[in-house]
Amino acid sequence: MPKLMPTKWSGKEIGVTIGYAFLLLLCYFASDCLGFFGPFFWVYGVPIMLLVAGIPYFYIAAREPRYGTFTIVGVLFLLYGIVGGVLSNVPYLVCVLIGVFFPDLVRMAMGYDSFLGTLVSYLVFAIARIGAQINIWLKPEWCHDQAVEEMGEEYADALINNNAGALKCVLFLVVVLAAAVVGAYIAKAILRKPLTKYGMLKGAAPVEAPKEA
Repeated sequence: MPKLMPTKWSGKEIGVTIGYAFLLLLCYFASDCLGFFGPFFWVYGVPIMLLVAGIPYFYIAAREPRYGTFTIVGVLFLLYGIVGGVLSNVPYLVCVLIGVFFPDLVRMAMGYDSFLGTLVSYLVFAIARIGAQINIWLKPEWCHDQAVEEMGEEYADALINNNAGALKCVLFLVVVLAAAVVGAYIAKAILRKPLTKYGMLKGAAPVEAPKEA
């Protein structure tokens, strides 16, 4: 049975949510930095990030079972895009808007205390992370120009040529979705105690043994 949506936020709850939002943003930024190791890592740094980012995502989802949790996260991601100057790119902007504002809607529909609902919302959240990479196939000229500006002509040529074709796009999307699912279960394994405590997982939270008198 889905939990009723809380209507009020305390200052502490907002602060904790922003703190975990920064952890998610740090995962996002770290995956971008993997691109310094080569074009392959810029593309497939996305699924690597999703394997790790599930931990802060599921923790804050369980701790704050209410509408607006990932809208707060979304605002920070939009600010990151504004600072990066890439929101003028339509595919990037659409992916970010879907990925940062729809997870709250998914959780509201499927239940804030539902692990499955949170997993589905995490799959939607993953869309925000493919906004830059999807341009390899949707707007290769734009992507090439951006790569030339940041990493040089040779890097840009390798990025586009090594990932050309619809099959490479499908492969990338499948790997991203698979990584998001695996990341959700990694988070479930690591966070079993807090997820149980906050009601996302079934069963009673572990309790301490009574102290002897």
